[in-house]
Amino acid sequence: AHNLLLVNTAGSWAHRPPAALPEIENLFLASDYVQTSTDLATMEGANESARRAVNALLDADNSDAERCEIRELYRPPEMEPLKRIDEVRYRLGLPNTFDLG
Repeated sequence: AHNLLLVNTAGSWAHRPPAALPEIENLFLASDYVQTSTDLATMEGANESARRAVNALLDADNSDAERCEIRELYRPPEMEPLKRIDEVRYRLGLPNTFDLG
């Protein structure tokens, strides 16, 4: 038996499906590969996609049930300068500043 690990790659967010596909009736997806504000394969992303899928199902059913709360991932503003430096280093073919290997 083989285990298969699927981890999204940089820039793949646009190619990942949303929690609900309007062109396919009654198809709702909940997994860490679904488009969420958590652009990484994590349990947090899977949880967010499940809430989005439940909301889409309730919408499709015209339900008056309370919707799941969707929270955007908090991104500390203090990290933004480091992200910009990392983007420049990546474009120049240099390793991440914290890559000691």
